[in-house]
Amino acid sequence: MTTLRQEIDRWEADLTDIAETSQTDNWFLEERRLAEAQHTLVAFRGRILPILTTDQTHDAIVVDEIEHLLDVLEDLRNDLFRTVHPTDSHRKIAETVAAIRALATVALRFDRTAVR
Repeated sequence: MTTLRQEIDRWEADLTDIAETSQTDNWFLEERRLAEAQHTLVAFRGRILPILTTDQTHDAIVVDEIEHLLDVLEDLRNDLFRTVHPTDSHRKIAETVAAIRALATVALRFDRTAVR
């Protein structure tokens, strides 16, 4: 069984890989943000949230806020699929992923507190 730390580290490493690939392969900014959004949604909904929701040591407010941000991220990702999308979609995706990253750090602190 993987730990919360392992899953978040895996997600972070994958985001780094996406950033590096987008640079070397000359992706459009929208392509990078789409990949980051898609990967974040899959990682959190498929692996990270199940760990957070089964472990009672995590603050329910943190989990609820992550879930809310994932819903926002999904809407933003869907915007990028449209031919005409808001010009600030890529910025909002970056901000939302950053907020999720911050909340993941908070969740890890709860996780460390529980282990001690």
